Order: sequence, then structure tokens, then C-alpha cells
Amino acid sequence: MTNLGETLKQLRKQRRWTQEQLAEQLNVSRSQISKWENGSLLPDIQSLEKLCHLFNVSADFLLGSELGQREVLREVKRLYGETEMGGKTLAVVDYVLRNREISDAVYTLAKLPEKKRKHVETMLITIIKECAEALG
Repeated sequence: MTNLGETLKQLRKQRRWTQEQLAEQLNVSRSQISKWENGSLLPDIQSLEKLCHLFNVSADFLLGSELGQREVLREVKRLYGETEMGGKTLAVVDYVLRNREISDAVYTLAKLPEKKRKHVETMLITIIKECAEALG
């Protein structure tokens, strides 16, 4: 379980924002962001709400009290039915959600017409497998 400061810093860096840029988004000082990230100060409730909205995450996630993988898997199975989902699927979902650019790209891919999407998916699978083998 991570703390708010670590999570906030990770989310900020994923967006490639400086503390100053995040502070401007929230209308607070850069030093306040620094204190949140190093754990010497917690954001007030309004700032916490803005952070959740800005990063599109829950307060539970920001505060480090997100559900464990088993609970998430149970909830996914409840929503989508009994499917063959397990730790591998959760790892993929977690990776995509924690990497904003990949998340945005996957969302864009999902919106493509099926024929175009299948073509791009085939290319991506090939590229990823070849890169993994080369780096492996």
C-alpha cells in the first residue's frame, strides 16, 4: 500500500508535469505540492477532490487504500459475469491504468471501427512480441 505523496508524485510524473504545473492546475503553491508529496502535509478536502477529478482516480486510490486485487477481481466478475479473468488480466489493467499515454492510446484504439481496430491490434501484438523477445 502506498501513501498519498508517493501516489501523487507518480500520477504527476506520468503526466510529465512539474510540481509548478500541478500547482497551477489546482490553484495552490508549488511548495504545497512538495509538502503533499513528501508527506509533511495532507491536502484539504477541496484539494483532494480536485486531485481526484484531475487524475480521474478515487480518493481511496489517492490515499493508498484501494481494494486489493482479489476484491477488484471479484467486482469485475460480478459486473461482467464469470469470465476467465485472473491475475494476468488484472496486471494488464493495472499497467494500462497507471500509464496515461498507453491508457489514452488504448481508448483511441477501442473507438476505431472494428476492421481498422483489428488491423492495428495485429500490428501492435507483433511489435510488442518482437520487442519483448529482443529485450528479453
